[in-house]
Amino acid sequence: MQLADGKRFIQTQTRWLRPAQLSAVNRNILYLTLDTAVQGLMMGGIFSFLAVFLVRLGATTLQTSLLTSLPAIVMVISSLPSGAFIQKQRDLVRLTNIVRLFHRGSILLVALLPSFVHEHLIEVIIFLWTVKAITNAMLESSWMAVVAEVIPARRRASVNGMRWTVMGITTALAGALFGTMLDTIAFPLNYQIVFIISFLGGATGMVFWGKIRIPENVQVTRQKRRTKSIQAQLSAYWQSIRVPAFLRYELTISVLRLALNLPVALYSIYWIRELNTSDLWIGWRATASQLAMIVGYFLWGRVVQRRGHVIPLLVCTLGVGFTPVLTAFIPGQTWLPAIAIIQGLFITGMNLSTFDILFAVCPDDRRPTFFAVNTMLASLMIFLAPMLGSALADRIGIRGVFFITGGIHVVAMVLFWRFRVAEAAEAEGNLES
Repeated sequence: MQLADGKRFIQTQTRWLRPAQLSAVNRNILYLTLDTAVQGLMMGGIFSFLAVFLVRLGATTLQTSLLTSLPAIVMVISSLPSGAFIQKQRDLVRLTNIVRLFHRGSILLVALLPSFVHEHLIEVIIFLWTVKAITNAMLESSWMAVVAEVIPARRRASVNGMRWTVMGITTALAGALFGTMLDTIAFPLNYQIVFIISFLGGATGMVFWGKIRIPENVQVTRQKRRTKSIQAQLSAYWQSIRVPAFLRYELTISVLRLALNLPVALYSIYWIRELNTSDLWIGWRATASQLAMIVGYFLWGRVVQRRGHVIPLLVCTLGVGFTPVLTAFIPGQTWLPAIAIIQGLFITGMNLSTFDILFAVCPDDRRPTFFAVNTMLASLMIFLAPMLGSALADRIGIRGVFFITGGIHVVAMVLFWRFRVAEAAEAEGNLES
């Protein structure tokens, strides 16, 4: 009897390992989570170390900024056309994987470039990373449209918290492993190996993503295209997105995006040239951040479920602002993991809240269009802010930019409170509190 009970217990606890026995919703969530998990190899790899790689190649402050800014301006230009294209597609799961072929292929090409490009390698990498942004714009709209249908609104906070926690574990392990590899293998082969592993992780995710199934009744229906003047198209587009909650969200989060992206190109330069940080400690910094995010998603996820999104949004918007300010005061590389822990604990609550609020303020039947607008505005800030940060650093120094960034976080928090962004989203009825 005890053996039978034990067998039933094991079967119950390991049911998620047998997708065929799960409901359609839970099966989709499982595959989405597995896809998210292996993407941690990209997050802990090429997305964490590409800027560091360029700095070690001798990139200037301007070149390091362009690695972020140029892809962003491409996304500004391509986001709206991408959103309009995605809005008319039926099989978004398949389309997303087709676009991912080019996205992941770009990562592999960057990994191989140092083997056959020796002159102007920095410029070639920046150019390739910029071209890759076209796929980023399409992925942003198609991926989010699929996620909107796969995860029920009432489970969005818990499922996303779980997904990001799993990715945090993968990214933390990858960051520690990659940091050790970069310190023990000869340059530039060390970075090439890390980038190739990143590519393999992204390619593996495509297998899991391809198993997701969206019910036919929610597939996007094709629309007949009508020829209109550009002015008429822009006017119609503006009229279609005039949703007050969405506009308030975009206005306030743009200030937060300014704060997040103003110093983004300066961190790698500051770590390497001011603090003489090794790749090993950069890896440990990434690992510490991800471990803190695992804890953060658990803690803030419980707060969101019990108290709603207002407290996490306000507290975490302010808390993330401590990262640049404290970075300006640390005397050496050994303090970087501690700063990363603070960042990880707060950025999780901010991610959970802003992600859920975006879904809540976008009308269900036009989500790809609204996601495209959001991507365009975010990309515009990602383009402008690093360039502004670099210009300011030339005048007042990197530490001065870090202090200004902290102040902008305070402004963003006040705006979120003043415009009652989280409350407005909850009033839309798509956001569970």
